[in-house]
Amino acid sequence: MAHEPVCTVMMKLLTISLKRPHAAYIEPGVLLSSSFFDDCRSVAERWVIIADHTTEKLFGHQLQKNLYERGLSVELVAFKSGEGQKTRQTKEWLEDQLLQKGFGRDCGVIGLGGGVVTDVAGFVASTYCRGLPLILIPTTLLGMVDASIGGKTGVNTPQGKNLIGTIYQPHAIWIDPLTLNSLPFVEYKNGLAECIKHGAILDPTYFAFLEEERVQILTKDPEVLPTLIGESCHIKKTIVEEDEREQGMRRLLNFGHTLGHALEVVTRYALPHGQAVAIGMVGESWLAKELGILPEDAFDRIYSILKNYGLPTNLPEGISASDLLQAMQHDKKAKAKVPRFVMLEEIGSCLECEGEYCQSVEPQLVERMIESLPRQ
Repeated sequence: MAHEPVCTVMMKLLTISLKRPHAAYIEPGVLLSSSFFDDCRSVAERWVIIADHTTEKLFGHQLQKNLYERGLSVELVAFKSGEGQKTRQTKEWLEDQLLQKGFGRDCGVIGLGGGVVTDVAGFVASTYCRGLPLILIPTTLLGMVDASIGGKTGVNTPQGKNLIGTIYQPHAIWIDPLTLNSLPFVEYKNGLAECIKHGAILDPTYFAFLEEERVQILTKDPEVLPTLIGESCHIKKTIVEEDEREQGMRRLLNFGHTLGHALEVVTRYALPHGQAVAIGMVGESWLAKELGILPEDAFDRIYSILKNYGLPTNLPEGISASDLLQAMQHDKKAKAKVPRFVMLEEIGSCLECEGEYCQSVEPQLVERMIESLPRQ
């Protein structure tokens, strides 16, 4: 299901056609554009910016000042940074802040940050006063190409990732590639894992682009960033438009995530999401290869591109197969506590599995897959 490049210039507008259609704007410096401020003003006169402590310092105060100077009332509320803060307690604290500041249904929420921030801010917006207008400003590559697209919001629990949340589409998504200049390299590579996943599940041309332009991508070459971001956004929007509520095709986006999410849970989120997904893609590709679904050369390309981007392909030390299997029982795709996996059949194509887009695998084979992964 390859497509022609959709983002070969510096400005890109993607229209995401769902029941609540909205746009994603991709442009360096877009957060200083009159179009951005006009869009905010068209939705609400009063806003709350939800950020974490990192994005509060990097972008939050300046964004608040810019909006205030254009006549909008703006509050800034920030919570501690990190995946460990993506909890029901953080959501409750944010809601209390909004209540104390007198926010009502005439207000809007701006989620400013990476995937943790956009997930939590979106969850708050979806339930506060039964729904407030939401604008997302992702500031990490992972947030730009994955978390901000598709409307998923939620928080983690000790039992698993994103087990409590909503699907709530934003009014708009504003993506400024320049914010990546402040992103630590390890966090940038976390986003690249999701880009690789997008090419692997749906677009062999994009996957080849990632292979061929590795040096420019790793150095954040401004000539390739709009294409990198735009292509991944287009792939995700294509899938979400087909299946907004994850009843079938949207499960493709979980390639690498059954094992990946389990790794995050058992390491108590010490292992970053992108690294966990990279290991998950290796393990889940191994499953498809062992089942005779994925050719050896395709498996080798998956393994090689992850290694070449400096992403992990080994399990961290001290992780047992039994702990991972137990964590996988709580995966959202599991049936009767039996984990299910997206099955890659070639680069850019996955098995439909009768419209389920994932398949159960015997625990014994899953355990073999875990044991096949080298330890660090």
